[in-house]
Amino acid sequence: MRDLQRLQVGAVNKTLSEATAVTKSLRTPKARLAKIEVLACVIAFLLMLLTIFGSSRRRRNNQKLRILLWAIYTLSSYLIIYTLGLMTEASFRNKLLPVWAIFLMIFFGSSDSYSVHSLEDCERWKNYVWQYVIKITGVSFLLVMSGITLPMISFLILCSLVPLKVIRRAASLKIASGYGRQTITKSIADYMSSEYQSSEGDLDPSQMRGYKYVVKVEKTCPTSLQKFKKREAAARWEAPNYRKPLEITDNVVTIERVWKCQGWLLRPEGGDKDNKLKDICLSFSLYKLLRLRFSGYSLTKPAHEKTWKLIQHLYAEGSGYERAFRVIELELSFLYDSFYTKYLTIFQTFGWRIKVIELLLLVIGVPVTIGLCFPWYDSNRPQDEVQLATTGGLSIDFLVTVLILLIFVCVELVQCFFMAISDWTKVILLCKYVRTNSWQESKLMEKLIGLICRTQLLEPWERKLQQYSLLESYAHTPPRWQYNVFTDLFMDPIRDGQRQSEPAKLSPDVKKPFFRSLMSNSGALQNGEASLIRNEMEHELSWACKLETQTQVIFVWHIATAIFEHEAPISDPTSDSNFRVATNLSKYLAYLVAFYPKLLPDHSYDSEYVFDGIIIEARRLLKGCKTIEERIRKLNRIGKTTNDTSKVMIQGAQLGQQLLDVENEPNFIWKVLAEFWAELTVYVAPSNNETAHAQHLARGGEFVTHLWALVSHAGIEREPLIE
Repeated sequence: MRDLQRLQVGAVNKTLSEATAVTKSLRTPKARLAKIEVLACVIAFLLMLLTIFGSSRRRRNNQKLRILLWAIYTLSSYLIIYTLGLMTEASFRNKLLPVWAIFLMIFFGSSDSYSVHSLEDCERWKNYVWQYVIKITGVSFLLVMSGITLPMISFLILCSLVPLKVIRRAASLKIASGYGRQTITKSIADYMSSEYQSSEGDLDPSQMRGYKYVVKVEKTCPTSLQKFKKREAAARWEAPNYRKPLEITDNVVTIERVWKCQGWLLRPEGGDKDNKLKDICLSFSLYKLLRLRFSGYSLTKPAHEKTWKLIQHLYAEGSGYERAFRVIELELSFLYDSFYTKYLTIFQTFGWRIKVIELLLLVIGVPVTIGLCFPWYDSNRPQDEVQLATTGGLSIDFLVTVLILLIFVCVELVQCFFMAISDWTKVILLCKYVRTNSWQESKLMEKLIGLICRTQLLEPWERKLQQYSLLESYAHTPPRWQYNVFTDLFMDPIRDGQRQSEPAKLSPDVKKPFFRSLMSNSGALQNGEASLIRNEMEHELSWACKLETQTQVIFVWHIATAIFEHEAPISDPTSDSNFRVATNLSKYLAYLVAFYPKLLPDHSYDSEYVFDGIIIEARRLLKGCKTIEERIRKLNRIGKTTNDTSKVMIQGAQLGQQLLDVENEPNFIWKVLAEFWAELTVYVAPSNNETAHAQHLARGGEFVTHLWALVSHAGIEREPLIE
């Protein structure tokens, strides 16, 4: 027995000794150096992923992708801080530590296409700057302790523009903040307050005559005399002269000037037969106007009426709804970039030039650094310096540094490529083309600009309609281990009944009815009743448009549409546009209520409360119904026999029964439903919650945001319901 105890004690002691030995080995200088090198490589790799896939979040409404990018964005920042701390606290010597530290500071500048994860990050721009000051202080201390050598000086020259990356990111955060938006849009807001007066009696949207909407202002370096005059004029400003002047000179490119350009590239009979090039400038000018809503500025009613005439013209040209949506898509892309990327600062007057200089220094400096510095470094390595093993005559330290350099070069080249084909570059080139006669006379320059402007590798948005079906998802219960009162503090809760269906493609058939609805109502919004009046169905069905909340209206019609879909199906749904419009929009508005009620007219919590009540109603009324067919039959019986009109589910069943009882053919009812859902979607589009729409731009965008931008330009507002 004692021998067994001695064996057990010996085994325990041996295990403890081995654990102690492993712990000590992890604390050796070589182990700490290996840890630093691994972390530096991981950070470089994360930056490369963020650069390549950063802009994908606006092109894909994918929660897993958003979580992955958020994890990379957040983790890389903490890893940089942690790795710099390991370097500054290291008790060993290694001449490459300052090199890696400098690159960590470069990575702290983040990627150009992913400067922030959310709008809240923009308001913390001062915090970001102070973090940089603290980090650069630690790196400077590390450089001093390591000693300044000739190779290190040459490397520092290569990285002399490193602070510009961080400063540029800080500037982009500041501009995207609330105060920054007000600052940069002040001159446009003041200019647009009187712009409409310059074209009274001489307005032609087909030629853009009278549309002096600003596209680009080419700023020049002011002379000392100009600076003095500007300060003198500012000193004389007194109330009420609070307007920030913006004079239309030769340096200002307007929409009217773009359309008047006689260069072959922009002529309809020349290189712009489909107006896509000119529309790039149009989208950029409209983006400037839309940005006013995020700054607390507003346009006058005549200014909105002028823009509404422009929208009507876009629709009037054949399949103009496609062109109008193309303009809005590109406009929202500019808006996304101004909030979530560095492009707004890069493409300022001198920003892109600095970017080109950075690229040149990178292309020249990296080979020089590798070719000249590292041979000197290997031949002058101190004997007591800690280094990892060598392989093939090359030290691991050298290989790690080369790997980091190569990743950095790849990241910069990819960012420059994205910048070269971006829509911002296209605007700059087109405006320069409009202002420069020599470019208009150069065939080579016209072909080059045309090639760049027509290059589009990816679609600007996902172009899908998210879907939700109440009758398919009301019984869904999320796993309680994942969504409960404790996890509510860490993630967005998923409530009972919240389960998305497969998204539907945003087809042209779905886009067209919105403009038809706007034009038929002369820009006035109605809660679906106008479509019923046009189809002479108001007496039978208008009661379902006069419910207490829009959430109830949406779900009553959603249930009725689902009943009619199953009881009166179309033989070939793919060829019936009314069927696709009605079913897709019905499930899309139900999706907005279930997942993003902030984009709808009702108070968001009211919508959530009503939705939860509808789920409870559905589970009670349809208890025991396992299939869609059983649920539809149960609702049909309820619609025929129940007189209670206090429940949304019962109201939906009764409306569905009314649709089935109409004597006309099913095709007529699908036409009524398609026009109704199109009109209701336009009705819910106006919103004063601009922030909610901006937040969803980083989540793949929502189709209702495109409609919101459209009606915002036209100054169309929703009238309160008359009870």
